Amino acid sequence: MKENKKLSKESILLISIVIIIILIDQILKIWVQSLGEMSIVAGILNFKISQNYSAAYGIGSNSTIMYVLTNIVILGIIFKFITTQNEFVDKKLKVFLSFIIAGGISNVIDKIVRGYVTEFIDFGQVINLPVFNVADIFILIGWVAIAGIFASFTVKEWRNKK
Repeated sequence: MKENKKLSKESILLISIVIIIILIDQILKIWVQSLGEMSIVAGILNFKISQNYSAAYGIGSNSTIMYVLTNIVILGIIFKFITTQNEFVDKKLKVFLSFIIAGGISNVIDKIVRGYVTEFIDFGQVINLPVFNVADIFILIGWVAIAGIFASFTVKEWRNKK
């Protein structure tokens, strides 16, 4: 007998988050490439188009196949974690994991379609950061928030044992 499985409201929310982040990132990359380089806030924030052929912060090989495979494995592990540990993972953690999945998928799309990841957000001399994109921002927010959640949980557990 077939079981009728409908997507839960939470699943629809998480899928929507992923799709929206991917669309925002891809649309902005196309838009910025069509405009070219520009100063958004003079001396502070610039759109400077950069083609990243390697992995995060220029680390790793320039191999598209290795980049895509590595990211698919990492994204698969995160997805498997969300789906198999559903009853143990709260909504907040799932949202931040969805940020990471969305950013990862968007950058993988770049690597497959263009052969490189389009980076365009540049703080120039103000902050010594590499040029990055919206997908990178969501990946970073996701990992930092998850680290904060785990740290908070650990502190609570530690205090409860005292």
